[in-house]
Parts: sequence; C-alpha cells; structure tokens
Amino acid sequence: MEITAALIAEALKAGRAEKLGGEIEYVRFRDAHAGIAHGTVIAGKRAIRGYPHIKRIFTLENGLRRNMQDAELYAEEKIDGFNVRIASVDGNVFAFSRGGFLDAFVTEKARGERGIAAFLRDNPDAVLCCEMIGNTPYTAPTDGYDVKMFIFDIDRGDGTHVPCGQRYALVKRYDLLSVPLLGKFRSDDYPGLRKLALALNKGKKEGMVLKGTGGKSTVKYVTPWSDIDDIAKSSGMLFDMPIGFFYQRVLRSAFFINDFGLDRDAYALKLGKAFYEGLEAALDKAARGADVDEEFEIAIRDPKIWDDIHRHMSHEVKLGELWRRKDKDGRIRIRFRKTYKKTTKTLASYSHGKGITD
Repeated sequence: MEITAALIAEALKAGRAEKLGGEIEYVRFRDAHAGIAHGTVIAGKRAIRGYPHIKRIFTLENGLRRNMQDAELYAEEKIDGFNVRIASVDGNVFAFSRGGFLDAFVTEKARGERGIAAFLRDNPDAVLCCEMIGNTPYTAPTDGYDVKMFIFDIDRGDGTHVPCGQRYALVKRYDLLSVPLLGKFRSDDYPGLRKLALALNKGKKEGMVLKGTGGKSTVKYVTPWSDIDDIAKSSGMLFDMPIGFFYQRVLRSAFFINDFGLDRDAYALKLGKAFYEGLEAALDKAARGADVDEEFEIAIRDPKIWDDIHRHMSHEVKLGELWRRKDKDGRIRIRFRKTYKKTTKTLASYSHGKGITD
C-alpha cells in the first residue's frame, strides 16, 4: 500500500508515529497504523517498511502441515543476533533497528562494507535485512572478528521480498554475507527436516527459518539447546526480562524434547542448571552489594556513536565505561558494563531482609 502524507499526519496526530532526528530527520511508526507496520520509517522521500513478524511453530510436522503453503522450502540457519535494516536515503547508507530507530553504530559499520555500498548504489530502492553479531552493544564480545552482518532478506522497497534463489545470487555477486543455507526440501520431507533439526540442536545452533520457494509462507523453529542457553544467560537478570521470556522458552523446549523423544531427565537437569546457576551468581553479587551486570565491547570511529548508545539504552539499563583505547587502525575501542537496574535493586532489597505479602 502507498504511505501517503495524509496517513503519516494521521499517525502523528494519533501518537502512533513520532518525528525523530540524528544525522537525518525521519518519522518512526511506534505502532501499526492503517496497515502500516510497526517500525516503518519515513526518511527523505522514501519509506522503509517494518519487517513482518515470522510465525513460530512449536511442533515440526504439524506446524508445517498447518502453516507451510509452498510445496518446497529453503531451510536457513536462524542467527542469534539483533535485527537491522540497511537502506540508502538520498544516496547515503543508513541503518535502522527493528523498532525503527536510526542506529548510528550499525550505520557506521554498514558504511564500511564495500559490498553494501555497491549493492545499494545499484539497487537504491532495496532494503537489506540483516542479523548482526560480534562486538556490538547487544551481543557477546568476540576476539575472532569485529562484527558480522548476515543478510536474511532483501526488501524490494515496497514491502515485498526478493525470492530466496535470487537473493542468494545477489549476495554472492556483491560479496555480502548470507545466513547459512542448510538445504532445499520438499515441505513434507519430515524425516529430512527432523534430521536437520536434531543436527542443529547437537551443533548448538539457534534453529532454522523455513521459507517457501514460492514466497507464500515462512516459519521459524528453534532448538531446545537455544532455549536453555537463553535461559542460562538471562536468569540472573530476571526482573529486567520481558514477561513471558522464560515461559516461552520452557514451553518450546518441552515440545521439541517430547516430539523427538529426547532424554527428559537429562534436559530437566540442563534446564534446572540454566535457571539456578545464573540466578545464584546474581544472588552472590547482591549479597556483597555488587551490581547485576554484563560486559560488552565496541570499536567505533566516531565518538558521538557512544553518546548515541547512551541516549538509546540508558532508560532501560545503567551504562558504565570500563576503559577505552585507540586501536592501530584509528578506531576507538570501548569496553563497557550494562547494569540491570531492576534486578540489582530487587535482589539487593531481598538480600537485606525485605519481605513481601503475596
């Protein structure tokens, strides 16, 4: 659908969109409005559509029977990163978060990739949809590389997506990084897809995204390893996590374990450890008056990016710079700590004797 000036004005008046600034001025749709998706951005003369939510299935065979409308599908590895969209606005490369915020950190990284610049120069209406991992403000630091941006979709600029086969060819032509292709299957090849799901679980992968070759349907399916790993990483900050975070992962892992006949006792032990080891570490910190926190690391060229990260994240967590140094290539490397304020305050009060009535 066309996003008209009248619709934008209507959304702004209703509070479903807001005007924001930065390197450019833009309108962000904070909520869906009149068929315009949440996270949609109006920047300059163009619209960057919000990325649609992908349906999650809990059982592989029944989930595919009910939701996959294409006879064949591509299986792609689901990457555990954070979702960004990269586009050209008035000839310049910009990156936006899934929620529609201009992301100065990702913008700098994207502008440093020759393949991205070349692709958007040749395809100025397109939007690259990526999962980003590595030394970012949101993912675990790594020594092996700085960041990686895995392309999982290309929006033509009108909300429709380039077919998988064509996307693979484009990504290869411009020397970009694609999410790993795991294979092409008939949609009713349940033995083959079950074997793949078990291999992903054994290989400690997040899961897979199954995309119909005709573009009619897409579903995602995750492994119990991923669910339990998420719980292990997050149980120590439980009061700062969204409602339903743990419930969803326990439920998803239970379905997988039941469907595949995995060892329930072994997974019960893994799940219990995931909950209690992280929580015990947080309780130990609370008892000695320390913060519940995590460390992250980034390398940037523009120091204003660190200010931008502070501005966008500080209302949810407390950021504290641990150190900064200049790399040989001129980038500023910053190690920082995220303190989870709600969990730190709540556990500290309980550790010091606070009682509640329930």
